[in-house]
Amino acid sequence: MALTHATNSDLITSRKASLATILPANTPMPICCDQCDHEQNYSMTQLRQLPTLTCDECGESRNFSQFELITIEKTLNQLGYFLQKTA
Repeated sequence: MALTHATNSDLITSRKASLATILPANTPMPICCDQCDHEQNYSMTQLRQLPTLTCDECGESRNFSQFELITIEKTLNQLGYFLQKTA
């Protein structure tokens, strides 16, 4: 039977954790207009209220959906970013 000796550096490298970044709820998220592609920033606090988004450039408006909100939050989580629930 062979015994192996684990060094401190072996233990440290085997315990690597993923790094996560917590973003404030007022972090601006760029949303492009579906009509003219003009980019506007909305905070996650605003987007969580599922507002009507109105383009400053062309005036086009539409409702922001629950599906879009979930997609943004899940994508950010997969990239290691987590959002505070309140500002």
